[in-house]
Amino acid sequence: MKRITVLALLLLSGCQASNTSVPLTAEELKHIRYVDMRHLPIKTQADGYWIQKRRIEPIYPIEAAKDGISGCVSLTLGITPDGRVGSYKITSSYPEGVFDISALQAIKKWRWIPDDNNPARQAILIDAKLDYFVIQGQKNLDEAKRNCKFTSIPGR
Repeated sequence: MKRITVLALLLLSGCQASNTSVPLTAEELKHIRYVDMRHLPIKTQADGYWIQKRRIEPIYPIEAAKDGISGCVSLTLGITPDGRVGSYKITSSYPEGVFDISALQAIKKWRWIPDDNNPARQAILIDAKLDYFVIQGQKNLDEAKRNCKFTSIPGR
């Protein structure tokens, strides 16, 4: 009887695991072939491949907020067949290094689901940009505007 119970539990846990997205292993990540979509406008790069299901906004670093620092982080992201960020590269950040950790913590939580046109779950490379603004006590807004090319600034 114990064997049947254990077997039943294993089967049930296996069924449940198939409905969840399990991150790819490091070895699996090495063999992914990405389609590079970075030549398209940033807002349309995933169109026809992936739909963003979850986007976690970054947490503003406390010291940067206290110091009135605004800035940005631009990245290249690899969306894997399981709809996660499997690879990333910071392509630029202003001020350098201030917001990088915050940006990486956020993008690692982002998730995508395949578009109907992507039943094979093709992995792609896209660009992403995260902007950071301090509304009060701004100290470097002019420099941040120049370096980050902000299109709009909240509260203005």
